[in-house]
Amino acid sequence: MESSLHHRLKEIHGIESGGRCEVAVDGFRIDAVAGDGSLVEIQSGALGLLKPKLRSLLPRHRIRVVKPIVSRRLIVRRATADGPDLSRRHSPRRRDLVEAFDDLVGLAAFLPDPNLTVELVGVTVEEVRTPRRRRPGFTVVDRRLVSVLSTLTIASADDLWELLPVGISSSEPFTTTELARKLGTSVPFAQRVAYCLRL
Repeated sequence: MESSLHHRLKEIHGIESGGRCEVAVDGFRIDAVAGDGSLVEIQSGALGLLKPKLRSLLPRHRIRVVKPIVSRRLIVRRATADGPDLSRRHSPRRRDLVEAFDDLVGLAAFLPDPNLTVELVGVTVEEVRTPRRRRPGFTVVDRRLVSVLSTLTIASADDLWELLPVGISSSEPFTTTELARKLGTSVPFAQRVAYCLRL
């Protein structure tokens, strides 16, 4: 089932930009067509799943992939999906746009394509949770857009460098160990970043 977050982003990039939502193009269902005629795909999940669609459509169409990154989360607990709120609290976990490299690995080979733009959107969401049938744990039944905190448009491979901290540049060699230290992440994550940059 489509989340409220996905639906709202479709409206913003489709109807509210003077375009349309849920359009069939060359045998594919597209989330939205923007007012300028570009195709828009909202992708909360893995970006690599878009490969077949991009491979087929990019030669003839301009495509903008919108990737929401949940930077902040307000957790709402309910007994049922449409029941009253039992509790509301802010999650202490924060995510930065740089974490998009985990998903950009799936699209790295497409980034030089002049018809492709990736828009990273840092958002605050309200995440509605209900108890699982099998305890322990919970099920996320919906995510709602609360606010847009930041955006970064990747229109060329060079734009990827905007995600990296000061002191890391394409003009100086660096190792993935150094990159991991600068990012405050693991070496495997830094290796995924380096893979994207190399492609």
